[in-house]
Parts: sequence; C-alpha cells; structure tokens
Amino acid sequence: MIGIDTVRISRIKSAIENAAFVSRVFTEAEQRYCNGKPNKAQSYAGIFCVKEAAVKALGIGFGSGVMPADIEVVHDANGAPKLNYYGGAVELFSPYVGSVSISHDGDCAVAAVELLRKGERQ
Repeated sequence: MIGIDTVRISRIKSAIENAAFVSRVFTEAEQRYCNGKPNKAQSYAGIFCVKEAAVKALGIGFGSGVMPADIEVVHDANGAPKLNYYGGAVELFSPYVGSVSISHDGDCAVAAVELLRKGERQ
C-alpha cells in the first residue's frame, strides 16, 4: 500500500508560526530536528507530508483513531527517514513495515510512504 502527499512549504511556514499547530502535529523530537535545520519550514513540510502519506497508505484519515503526532518521523545516522508510532497509530500500523521517501523542490514538499505487511517480500 502506498500513500503520497504534497504541500506548499510556504503554507507550512505560515502554519508553524502557530505554537498550537506545531504541538498538535509534531512530536518534540520532530520539533528539535526541524528547528535545528537552516530551512526549518522545508523540514516541517516534509515531515507533515509523511504523516499525511502514511494515513493515506492505510486508506484512512486523521481523526479516525490516529492524530498527526501519533506518527513520528525520525532520521537514522545517514539521514534516512523512518517511522515511529504512538497512541492510536500503534495498533493500526503494527502489522506493517513502512518505507519513507521525502523530497523538496522550490515551494513544494512531497513524501511517499509504502506499507508492507510484516513478512511480505521487501
């Protein structure tokens, strides 16, 4: 199952000026990561896209037991994005292994999430 999302970075740049939006959508670890980047709006936008793409891959939306901060994007030592789950996302995503890709170009961020059932060929 694959989910894809895109967002204008300028839209997220405006949204992250609202502390309530940031705390509702992004985990503390994501906030530290993005705030440490030279273009933090770009990083926030990419992570936002991943969260949207993840629920699209399951064919659901936010509010159906999963909130945006229940899906966390972390980066390994090489900078590759990985997914962690909390709250309502744990049960829904536990049967799957997720792969993530994020890209940026100009004012656009895009992300794709592929979910494979654990044990399926990867």
